[in-house]
Amino acid sequence: MADTAIAAGKIPPGPKITPLDLAAELLKGDPQIVRDPYAYFSGLHEKYGDLVYSDFGVGSFYITDNLALIRKIFVSEPRNYAKADAYLEAAHFLGNGILNSEGDFWQAQRAMVQPAFTKSRLNAFMATMLETGRHAAQHLQGQADVSGLAMHIALENICRFLFGSDFAANEKTIRAAVEFGNNFISRRIQMPFKLPIYFPSLSNLRFFWHRFELDQILYRIIDERLASPQRENRDLLGMLLAAEKESQGGKVRKEQVRDEIITLLIAGHETTGFTLAMALWLLAADAGLQQRLRDEADAATAGGQVDFEKCPLSEAVVNETLRLYPAAWIIGRRLKADEVFEGYLLKKGAQLQTGIIALHRNPRYWSEPDRFKPERFLGENAEPSVKQAFMPFGAGPRKCIGSVFAMLEMQTAIYTLLQKYRLSRVAGYEPKIEYLFTARLKEALPVVFEPIA
Repeated sequence: MADTAIAAGKIPPGPKITPLDLAAELLKGDPQIVRDPYAYFSGLHEKYGDLVYSDFGVGSFYITDNLALIRKIFVSEPRNYAKADAYLEAAHFLGNGILNSEGDFWQAQRAMVQPAFTKSRLNAFMATMLETGRHAAQHLQGQADVSGLAMHIALENICRFLFGSDFAANEKTIRAAVEFGNNFISRRIQMPFKLPIYFPSLSNLRFFWHRFELDQILYRIIDERLASPQRENRDLLGMLLAAEKESQGGKVRKEQVRDEIITLLIAGHETTGFTLAMALWLLAADAGLQQRLRDEADAATAGGQVDFEKCPLSEAVVNETLRLYPAAWIIGRRLKADEVFEGYLLKKGAQLQTGIIALHRNPRYWSEPDRFKPERFLGENAEPSVKQAFMPFGAGPRKCIGSVFAMLEMQTAIYTLLQKYRLSRVAGYEPKIEYLFTARLKEALPVVFEPIA
């Protein structure tokens, strides 16, 4: 029966693109999917429907914003799909951590990391997040670049969470390595034809140098911790090392620990820093919303401690930022076997892609999709698509393990900054975003910080 359905399956509609067409577009500069991914994905779906097929001559792609298919891929039947080929490129930088690993190995690694993200541990860490935000807010006055500010806050928080220290002396090296690595891997993903990564080209050599510098920092930290076992379990690195010893009979796979740490380090500051910067920029246009956030936090404060579970507007502001500007702007999987969906054949080995940036602004799912409207996430006013077409952290069993950490981190940072300052925009400045493996701001984004008397 299944074989008959597959044989009868049709190829979904889509653009006819040859390798020469693709090469010609690349010669002009970045392809449209990178220049303007919202226009790219929404244009395809407007012209061809919610399931689009394209064969670039270098591989087959299905592009979908069909909610039933998305749920099937990520929630109900995730074992039928493998990670997309883009993750193979990312593995050159991230290794085989929980973002890239699959199957039983992934389940074991996720189980090893998961205890660090329990509610009790995150609540205990909130004091550190507040301290980081207050320290960053100390010397702001006049115009400040919210991109650099947000990246600094996010990097300090994730370093304290991972290592129990801010590693300020290594911030420049870490940020340079992450920035170059993101650019390098993204360019390789975009190129239909590329040199082997171990070919000694200038860009390859620069990539390996940045990776070496970052690895030197991480392996030094791991070695120092192994020499001081009394510090185990106080932070995520300690928990990982203890779990490694338990699962490996007292031994430690330092390379695997490195892979988990670098995955969490990059995911925990690059994406959060971008989202926090965009949230501050959006808030800078609405003084009334800023005051409502202050009032909400004041009402949720007892004994000098803010209970962010009683701050739904704060959470809604972050969620609405994630809807409009998802750092994980595209997500993909690869078909493990032929299948048929709604009469269309999906071929084994082909890539399945969902443009999260277009899904989050699709007028079929969202009212006034281009408007910043946090109220759409609040209580009885919440739009139905909040539960169906909103997936900034992915969905299903492979949903980002640090999503709750990231939400709490951004809420605390916004709270500490708004307690001291009124934010306003600088005329003539708009965010310039580049869509790499994750989205990031291309240049400084100034916002005015006016001290509250």
